[in-house]
Amino acid sequence: MKANSSDEESGDGDPQGVESSKQKNPPLWKRPLTWVMTVLLGALAAVLGGALQNLFTTAGNKAVNEFSKERPPFTVVSEDDSCPTVWTHFPDQLQKAVTGKTEEEALSILANHGEADGRATELTVTLQGRTQSAVVITGVRVVMSRPPQPPPSSVFGTGGCGAAVPTRSFSIDLDSKSPTAKPVPPDIPSDPSPTVVNFPYKISATEPEVFHFSIQTTARDCTWYLEIKWNSNGKVGTYRLDNGGKPFRTLALKDDNWPMVGLSKGPDGRVTGLSRPSH
Repeated sequence: MKANSSDEESGDGDPQGVESSKQKNPPLWKRPLTWVMTVLLGALAAVLGGALQNLFTTAGNKAVNEFSKERPPFTVVSEDDSCPTVWTHFPDQLQKAVTGKTEEEALSILANHGEADGRATELTVTLQGRTQSAVVITGVRVVMSRPPQPPPSSVFGTGGCGAAVPTRSFSIDLDSKSPTAKPVPPDIPSDPSPTVVNFPYKISATEPEVFHFSIQTTARDCTWYLEIKWNSNGKVGTYRLDNGGKPFRTLALKDDNWPMVGLSKGPDGRVTGLSRPSH
């Protein structure tokens, strides 16, 4: 009995034994090494978690970007029929390009190398599906590539305008807060009472549509491009229509009397250079 009593006193009943045990084996939360390991593991988990999140985000963004680069299910042919073609400085750099050309060829060169369109950009766009599957064109909007600027004090321009035969005509006011395509009657109606129809339109390989956009400004210097919204077979997308990889530019003109860029011609009728306007 005494032995048993001695065991109890040395174990549960001896305070010194308890203190000695606590000093030898302190709780985990009081051990310095445990704190260090906890901090290190937490930091490692944060780094790995961030890396995995970035990996999934990058993969997701790549998938979205690749989808956005997918070829649209329709072809696009656009023609700028604007008048006049203008420059903010006399286009000396085109002297060599037009020399030796016919008048028609020289005018085409000037039109294709204009710095901007004066007052309005007249854009004819033909959309045609690549297959018989229907593609629905749900809308068109203007996106400004930079904030509009005040118009230049003076411009040089050409004369002569192209003639378009639009099927679907729209007017876009660049001076409004939210430029949108508004349907208007065609310039050359196909019947005495043409029907004005707004988006959406359906196209396919055998059902193309020809759109004419008159994008105008009377007060600003605007650089912009069009976004054509579409859906087909459960997919949706946006096609960017710009001026050969760069934005369109439309300048307001103060009046109708801009300095004209003319063509000098030789005895054979060939162009010998550009002529400056007389003052």
